[in-house]
Amino acid sequence: METPGDLLRQTSIIVCTVDRPADLDRCLESLRAFQSGGAEVVVVNNGPQLAGVEKIAAPHGAKVVSELRRGVSRARNAGVRAAAGSVLAFLDDDSVADAQWLPLLLNPLQDPRVLAVAGSIFPQTLADPVSRTFDDLHRAQFPESLVIVDGSAHTNSFPLRSALVGNANMAIRRVAFERFGYFDTRFGRGTRIGSGEEPDFLLRILLGGAKVAVEPAARILHRHSTDWRAVRRWSFHSGCAHTAILAKYFFREPARRGQILRYVTSRLGGRGGSDIAQAGRHKPPRLPFLFGSLYGPLAFLLSGKEAPAR
Repeated sequence: METPGDLLRQTSIIVCTVDRPADLDRCLESLRAFQSGGAEVVVVNNGPQLAGVEKIAAPHGAKVVSELRRGVSRARNAGVRAAAGSVLAFLDDDSVADAQWLPLLLNPLQDPRVLAVAGSIFPQTLADPVSRTFDDLHRAQFPESLVIVDGSAHTNSFPLRSALVGNANMAIRRVAFERFGYFDTRFGRGTRIGSGEEPDFLLRILLGGAKVAVEPAARILHRHSTDWRAVRRWSFHSGCAHTAILAKYFFREPARRGQILRYVTSRLGGRGGSDIAQAGRHKPPRLPFLFGSLYGPLAFLLSGKEAPAR
């Protein structure tokens, strides 16, 4: 069994950034302690200002690569290819890591059958009502303590509810990318669908029979928008991603159509309980989520084919 120290030295932390220099500097500063323990930091520049990103990253000892094609999934895939680690940890440039973030996130990976771990997202401040709303919505997706979901237990069901905990705070073994492919570039910020790349990837892991862990104690602190429109956008993209993922598997894997239809029926009937999330405690704004859910299948069909990872 791998020790926490072994896992830390095998980890590459991937930070994707788009023209947010002050956020990026704070994010990288929060990762220094993990670098001291042997973790690599890779910054993926997904905007036009490469020189500025390199200037910020250099004092932090971070490696910089560029992905000129916009989209967070493309940027993360570029980070995976450029990183040296056998474990890839992800957070975005507008987040900072809690002091114990990475050790807690890596701890479930001591079980070699666990291929991915999702942590939790807390706000950097609760001083405004929008940040408090985002905090409520994010907390509703997580258990009170560590949960491990075994994909082999889902032979007769579609485990999307368990995969929906996927977010911008995750650690994933490289072998998972080798077995199941990279992030689907049709999903995520910068795409028509606008979200969903992390749940889609965790779903692939679960459908492949492997284990996924959720460790809410592994926290990153996110700088939420203070604009109510951001809550409505988040709700719309959440609904869109949910049904776009369903459309993806409905069209790609005909053998799973019965499972998917049962899942949809249970959700419409209000019986969509999750193995992980505390469902129903807080819900996203209803109308944007509904409109996003209706748009999701069309958005998926309009997105074309998944771009091959290079």
